[in-house]
Amino acid sequence: MPSSPQSPNPTPATTSKRPAPRGTAAYPRKRAVTACQVCRARRTKCDNLKPSCSFCLKVGAKCIQSPVDLSSYDPASIKILERLDEIEQHILRSQGDATDFPPKSPENVLPKPTVTSKVETVDPARVLVQPLENILQWQCLGLDPTTPGMQEQLSPAWSDTTNLAAVDLNAQFTGSAVDRFFTHVHVKNPILNERETRRLFTRISMHGIDWSPDSCLALLVCALGTLATPFGEDQCQTHPGTEVYQTAQSLYTAAQKRIGSVFCSGGLREAQCLFLSGVYMMSIFQREHAWRYFLQALACCQQFSFLRPGNRSGVPLQSNRIAEQAIYWSAWKSEREIRLDLQAPDFALSQAELAIYPPFFPTPPESHEVIPASDPTAMAMDEIAQRERLAWYFYLSEISLRRLHFRVASSILHVPVSPESDLLEELAKATEEHEEQAQEWVTALPAILSLQAPPENDDISHFILRGHLLNFYEMIYWPFIDAAINRRGCQHTHRWSPLLCSLVQKGLHRHVERIRDSIIGTMARCV
Repeated sequence: MPSSPQSPNPTPATTSKRPAPRGTAAYPRKRAVTACQVCRARRTKCDNLKPSCSFCLKVGAKCIQSPVDLSSYDPASIKILERLDEIEQHILRSQGDATDFPPKSPENVLPKPTVTSKVETVDPARVLVQPLENILQWQCLGLDPTTPGMQEQLSPAWSDTTNLAAVDLNAQFTGSAVDRFFTHVHVKNPILNERETRRLFTRISMHGIDWSPDSCLALLVCALGTLATPFGEDQCQTHPGTEVYQTAQSLYTAAQKRIGSVFCSGGLREAQCLFLSGVYMMSIFQREHAWRYFLQALACCQQFSFLRPGNRSGVPLQSNRIAEQAIYWSAWKSEREIRLDLQAPDFALSQAELAIYPPFFPTPPESHEVIPASDPTAMAMDEIAQRERLAWYFYLSEISLRRLHFRVASSILHVPVSPESDLLEELAKATEEHEEQAQEWVTALPAILSLQAPPENDDISHFILRGHLLNFYEMIYWPFIDAAINRRGCQHTHRWSPLLCSLVQKGLHRHVERIRDSIIGTMARCV
């Protein structure tokens, strides 16, 4: 490398080493910003925003950041920071001097407006329907708060399994039990394919019951079918202690002995068996045990491929996808309903969570080919198709109402209230729109599920839909009922606006309607 004129005798050091950049001594290498204590513990990157980083702000944690270490700053940056501190102090002193003027005379001072609510005790946390335990603590009821709550206990007929006899699963018995299951139980939660299930029983009748998950499912279907009766009929023949009840218990106990093989298999069959176990527990009025099964079934559903859009490991068959979506929705809604009533300490739902629902509708099964009338199985297959159609009409109608329920609940929780307005008045203004949405849902029901007929003519599907509709109406009128009963000075409700008074009357009417329409269903076992 030729030397420059300025250095006639270059040395290897001057020719092989590039000149140092300007200001190397004055601008030392800057260290990375230290993360806050929370991000440091999580070993994640921290954006060091002030006064709280993004992660701490998101989760509501206290963001503790180390004080700024100026030793790593270059002299010019330190000088700039000092000048900014001087400017800040100067501005603060100027603002302090501006407030040292003599106070104005009282006649020239306008009082600050105070925001007062027309209803003194309208708590935003009480705008949704309260659990039964909270209602029983209302002061107006005058109940003793020290009274221990009701504890669910297993009935002697359930806990004693020593006298359960073996059940002969002959074709006649299983055929009758399967028919009752699909007519009275499955119609409320169509999680199985009836044709495939009947083929499963055909195989079992030929080869017998083993310890497989399919045998566990078959025993659960028989147990539920044994207890199932037409809606509204006398339930005495299935009461604890009867022969029918003992038979169902024997079948259920046999199924639970095979539940271990179900856990080992995993997948769709596991979720189905756990869910049907919960349905059986509900049919004998054991809510807590049913909730455990529904919760486990919902946990099994979390591995389904349709919940993981980015998973390309395998595309499930359409039939499997239909079954997965159906069992997911059934487990989700059943677990959510019972959890709200149980008030489990570690599983409490916030009001924001009450307005969340799965973002999809389950896919109904595809229509099958029309079987010629000359085929000997045509009549039976047609009955299955009609039953399947009714079940899915009901299932989708119920889910659509639940989604509407959750959307309106979210709207009630987030109703905008200005400082000059009242929460109850704003809720009252929004109620008309909610009533219209409920009426639109009723109008959109298929003719086979129309609620125009009197409640006395309801079957199980109509009864459940009518009950969920009453739940919806009770929710939108609840804030006004609660305020009228629990606010301070409830004797002054005559000062309310006509709109508020009319909504209280509507709410009371719906509660009376609930008592009247639930007489038949009180004795029916429905999930």
